[in-house]
Amino acid sequence: MKSFMLSIICVAGFLCFLGNMPAMGEDFPARVKKPVDDSILIRQKTQKAEDKWAQEQAALKAEYEKLEAETERLTADNQELGKAVKTCRTSIDLLERQIMETERITKELVPFLEQTYDRLAYFVKNDVPFLKDERSLRIAALRRVLDDSRVSVSEKFRKVMEALSVEAEYGNTVEVYEQRITIGHKNIQANIFRLGRISLFFQSLDQKTTGYFDPAVLVWKELPSRYNHDINGAMEMGAKRRSVDLLVLPIGKVVVK
Repeated sequence: MKSFMLSIICVAGFLCFLGNMPAMGEDFPARVKKPVDDSILIRQKTQKAEDKWAQEQAALKAEYEKLEAETERLTADNQELGKAVKTCRTSIDLLERQIMETERITKELVPFLEQTYDRLAYFVKNDVPFLKDERSLRIAALRRVLDDSRVSVSEKFRKVMEALSVEAEYGNTVEVYEQRITIGHKNIQANIFRLGRISLFFQSLDQKTTGYFDPAVLVWKELPSRYNHDINGAMEMGAKRRSVDLLVLPIGKVVVK
């Protein structure tokens, strides 16, 4: 810009010098001034173009820096996304393996549950006759659960294990309840004393007749009257009406089925 001003000053001085010279023709100053004006105009246009380009260059630089920063951010995001995708693929692979394992266990578990149910139902049907109605209803309810396609295999497994647990618990408890039984050709109402899964004893409500259930032949049998006192004591202890004491009971043979 400084050199441009010096050029203008020099041209102006030259024109003044020419003005003091003798006229070389009336159109000489005009012919000299026109190239100067054209030069000045060109320089002005050039300067405006340079200024405009400088502005555009600054804008492009700013845009470039912005895009570069955006590229860095996107690169970082892409790396994080790649890690997330890798983690998801690992999780999917694990889930697929778990699904396959679950399907395998399910295929093996369903037959096992059916076999367990069949054994349990047979056992209850042929076991000594205590709580017959309650136990039969439990087996029937379990059958409905196993037949229901809406019930998950895990829930069916839980129900089967629950039924097994209840049956197993009978072996660790004693109880007294009232039931109608057949002695010989007579039906009588009697109190039943259950001693775990070992023995069942009965005593008539008038306490004159006492007996036991013979698992070998699946019938109730009468005992001699000398056992009335001990059986009655067992009934009292089973009903928690007296403290626990030692008793002599005719257990007999245990039949294994």
